[in-house]
Amino acid sequence: MGGWFSGTSDLFHIVVDPLGIMEWISRKMQVSLFLFFGRWGLPIPRRISVTLCAHVVQAEKKAAPTEEEVEALHQTVYGGMSRAFEEMRHFAGY
Repeated sequence: MGGWFSGTSDLFHIVVDPLGIMEWISRKMQVSLFLFFGRWGLPIPRRISVTLCAHVVQAEKKAAPTEEEVEALHQTVYGGMSRAFEEMRHFAGY
């Protein structure tokens, strides 16, 4: 089953550092650091409607599938997800 959620980027607000201090610290520590907040300035997500768009495909289990079979299943899953998104996107406001 393949799928994705829409609306998740509105759950939190990411703080933008205009001075570049967070970028400098991130580079020195070799880890990506960022600040975010949600409801009431806490790490609690905002109450936003999140929509799941999924496409279920039955796949036959094989010990050694060929490259063509893998590609065909990939097209079935992601092509179906694309069609499902286009059919249902107006419900999510897109």
